[in-house]
Amino acid sequence: MPELPVSPHPRLNRCLATLACREVDRAPLYTPAISCGVASEILGRPVHTGTGSLHYAEVAAWADGAAAHAAFEARLIDDLVAVHRALDMDVLRMPWRMNVRPDARIDEFTFRFGPASGEHTIWQYQPATADFSPSYQSPRVDPPEVRLRKEVERLETTDPVPAAQAEVAPVAGLWRRFGGEFFVVGATLHIGVGLDAEDIELMVTEPDLIRRKCLRQAEQAVAVGRALIAAGCPPVIFGGGDLAGNQGPFYSPAMFRDLVLPGYVQALAALNRMGVHYFFRSDGNLWSLMDMLFMEAACPGYGETDRDATMTVAAVRARFPQLVIWGNVSSSLLARGTAAQVRTQAQAALAEAGGRGYFQGCSNALIQGTSLENVRALFNVR
Repeated sequence: MPELPVSPHPRLNRCLATLACREVDRAPLYTPAISCGVASEILGRPVHTGTGSLHYAEVAAWADGAAAHAAFEARLIDDLVAVHRALDMDVLRMPWRMNVRPDARIDEFTFRFGPASGEHTIWQYQPATADFSPSYQSPRVDPPEVRLRKEVERLETTDPVPAAQAEVAPVAGLWRRFGGEFFVVGATLHIGVGLDAEDIELMVTEPDLIRRKCLRQAEQAVAVGRALIAAGCPPVIFGGGDLAGNQGPFYSPAMFRDLVLPGYVQALAALNRMGVHYFFRSDGNLWSLMDMLFMEAACPGYGETDRDATMTVAAVRARFPQLVIWGNVSSSLLARGTAAQVRTQAQAALAEAGGRGYFQGCSNALIQGTSLENVRALFNVR
């Protein structure tokens, strides 16, 4: 791994040692995302920090104009840092954002992306669940296979470097400001397909295009790794993408091997040589894919490790003793269980890790409705 500036703060050394699967004084504290409602309770004031509530708030800010969005973005950084300080986190993560300006605001919670007279999508926010997602997609001019072919041709004829630099820029900005206090991460690059019915059907009807798309995504991942190193940031990429439920993957392991795995093999061969830590993230039961991901592709890390789907630290470590695991306490338990149950599970995950290669945190996110008592129970176990 490329050398990072020496920091007097122990968090940086703790995280670097964890990535190397060496023993540490305690597991670094990390969470993939914190819903705005939970973060607001922690800080005692309205804040925006992550999950669908953040996506809605950012789109709403864009709807009010560029100046409103710029002010929102500045507050977002302040809020993120404040809540991570309040929880004594080691890892400061730039959350997944929806930094897109809508074409129209229909009402308080509803937005249109795209022209009303052409292809467009309607997005709607549900305050009760903090979910912000599409509620309507207009008919499309091109059939799915044509859209995929155009996407692949665009990817194959576009220089990946500018997009990689844009992906890294927000993380680099956080690192410059707060790298002496936190281990700053947040660059993402997914290799694979989506989970819409059309995406799965295209794996059957257009396998060559899907394979080409994954190989081009692999080139983008390598470009992001190079951009992180050039910026002097911690070289960590949040990779993978949801592809499984509690019973297993949503498409066959044979299809993953044939169409998706070549992209991971290509990307990890380069990223591992560069010292970039790319970790695969997906909820669900991944046992049928694990050997491909963590042996054949040699992916060094695993995130969103779903304890509720039998992916416990103990079980994963028994098969892959050097794998770095990013969080394993059930987000569902955090939202619905008791503080005592959360504490017991957090202690179990730490014990299973054996003092190395594990970031203590939840499997997915601190979702809307998670109690402050449960959040404290998780992060007080060290």
